[in-house]
Amino acid sequence: MTVQELTEQIRLAFPPQTFDGEITRCNCDECSEIREELRNKRWDELPPSFLDRTASTLLLTIEAVHAFLPAYLLRALDDLISSRIVQEFTVYSLCPPYPDEDNQRVWRERRMCKLLEITQLMNPAQVQVIRAFLTFIQEHAEDGEWFQPIIADALENIWR
Repeated sequence: MTVQELTEQIRLAFPPQTFDGEITRCNCDECSEIREELRNKRWDELPPSFLDRTASTLLLTIEAVHAFLPAYLLRALDDLISSRIVQEFTVYSLCPPYPDEDNQRVWRERRMCKLLEITQLMNPAQVQVIRAFLTFIQEHAEDGEWFQPIIADALENIWR
């Protein structure tokens, strides 16, 4: 698969729709800024500068993740050679962390629950696009080998 083919699959699987739901539950300055920027927007209206500044969907509600994830996926595909923060954080946002220590097991369980909730909002075509995106990053991104263990875990346990 080429970047262009994957880009087209993402666009087809996630038709742009105005999102007017809850964006984030946090009231810190950063989340307030995110809330303002995303209010009543579609994913295809987000400028690259906003995506680069926020880097991922980790601060968003599951409904907002579903609504805006395509913008982050596409931005992550913009540059596969150099290290791009959006690519790295988008992969992390789609994968549960590896439990290296006991205190990370709780964090892993929480992230897995949130990711499984997100998958419940997605139709089969959207889940397949996420699988294709993660596989593509693993195979073609400069840091693909480094992502391999967490992507394999995500594909096996989340994005089935």
